[in-house]
Amino acid sequence: MKKLLALAFIVTFVFSHAQISEFQKADSRYDRKKTALYKKYPKPNDLKTKLEWLLTEDKITSYKKALDKLSTEDKKMIASDPPAKAKITKEAEYDKGKAAYLRLLYEAVDLSFLNYASDSYKATMSFVVDSKGHALDAQVKGNNEDVNAFIEAAFYRIREKGQWKPAESSGKPVSSTVTLPLVLTFKK
Repeated sequence: MKKLLALAFIVTFVFSHAQISEFQKADSRYDRKKTALYKKYPKPNDLKTKLEWLLTEDKITSYKKALDKLSTEDKKMIASDPPAKAKITKEAEYDKGKAAYLRLLYEAVDLSFLNYASDSYKATMSFVVDSKGHALDAQVKGNNEDVNAFIEAAFYRIREKGQWKPAESSGKPVSSTVTLPLVLTFKK
C-alpha cells in the first residue's frame, strides 16, 4: 500500500509540474499575442479591444483546463487518504506561518490583465492537507469564476515552496481540510 501511495505521489508530482508549465505556456502565448496585437493596433479602437478580450478568454480557458486536470489527480490522492472524520486535536500548519503562506499566494496571483471593477476581491480558499503534509485540490469560492481560477492556479504555483505540517488527531497525523479567507487588492 505504501509503495502504491508513493507511486501515486510521484506521478502526481510529475503531472502537477507539467500542468504548471501549462500555466506558463498560457501566459507566454497571451503575452506574445498581446504584443503582436499592440504592434498591429498601436492606438485604441474597438477591434483591438475585442481581440484583447478574446486573448484574455483564451488564457482563462487554458488555465481552467489545466486546473481541471490537476484537480482530478489531487482527488485520486485524497481518495487514498481522505480528511479525518475524527476530532482534530491540532490543525494543519504551514511551516513558515499562515501570514507567510498568504503572502506567497498573493504574490503568485497575477490578475493585472483583468479589468476588474473593484479595488479588492474577497474569496474563501479550501484545500486538503494530507497526512504527509501535501497540499491538494484547492477550491476557491468568490463571486467571479475567472478570478477564482487564477487564485487556484497560484495555489499550484506555490505548493512546492514550503511544507505543511498535517493536522493531528490523538497525536497521529491525519488529513484535514484547511479553509482560508482571502482579500486580494487590485493595482490600478
